[in-house]
Amino acid sequence: MKARSPIFKSAKAEGEFLAAYDAAMSLWPVPFEQRDVPTPYGSTHTILSGPADAPPLVLLHCALMTSAIWSPIVGDLSREHRIYAVDVMGDVGRTVPANPPTTEGEAADWLSAVFGRLGLEQASVVAWSFGGGIATNFAMRYPERVERLALLAPFKPFTKQGAGFLFGFLPFLWPSREMAGRFERKMCFRGDFGHPEHSELLYQRYRCGRILLKVVPPRTFTDLEFRLLTMPTLLLVGEQEYLYDGPASAERADRVLPNGRAELLADCNHAIVSDQTERVTAHLLDFLASAPGTTPANEGSIPE
Repeated sequence: MKARSPIFKSAKAEGEFLAAYDAAMSLWPVPFEQRDVPTPYGSTHTILSGPADAPPLVLLHCALMTSAIWSPIVGDLSREHRIYAVDVMGDVGRTVPANPPTTEGEAADWLSAVFGRLGLEQASVVAWSFGGGIATNFAMRYPERVERLALLAPFKPFTKQGAGFLFGFLPFLWPSREMAGRFERKMCFRGDFGHPEHSELLYQRYRCGRILLKVVPPRTFTDLEFRLLTMPTLLLVGEQEYLYDGPASAERADRVLPNGRAELLADCNHAIVSDQTERVTAHLLDFLASAPGTTPANEGSIPE
């Protein structure tokens, strides 16, 4: 029997991974519903939380981990927002690629189709790592659909990756808990994600999934392209970022974003949501609550 999604090695592997996904969703701190929406590129899985009439907030997760990885901060975010956590097309999760996008234009069209199916004309977007590249590309091509854009440790939009990125492929060759744990420690300033369910999800991704991570590779955008990001934009990146030069990424963001700012977080690696949960939440809530068309610029206003 074949797996429903081509990302998984077999139907059995798919079932085992989705069991780990469900276990990780047990950490979701607020009531939620799950919805699969059709798009021209395949069925897209979305997790909804928060008041139905609250301002919409779309979450795009980091690679390998699914939308379940948002559990540390989604409770606070969902108090004043209607959350739409999307399993990114081309990555592991409950989204099922049928005709997956192969260009940046198609990747943006996919997310626009998701917005349409969810009834969203415009929403704020918070995106982490690989999701940050997807969100940046989307905001450049559909700026009218993005009210505010927050990028958490985005992978590659501002600076190219370092050699440490290659370490993430080793657990595909040796898919053991030990190898997955080594990569997790590389990503996390505190040593792990803080929840064994998240660690298990990472391991099961390596064990159950094919090596294909995404359909459209992320890239570094030009200064001219960043002029398209006219909406308020926030970059949060760790000083100890492992996959690329965090300080250089923040410096470039401050230089090229027309209506944005960057914050460099101490004692923080690529696993930014678990490394600095309270600080990331405070920054996001302040950013999302600020007046329309503005980006808070008081560097010392949020407790560090």
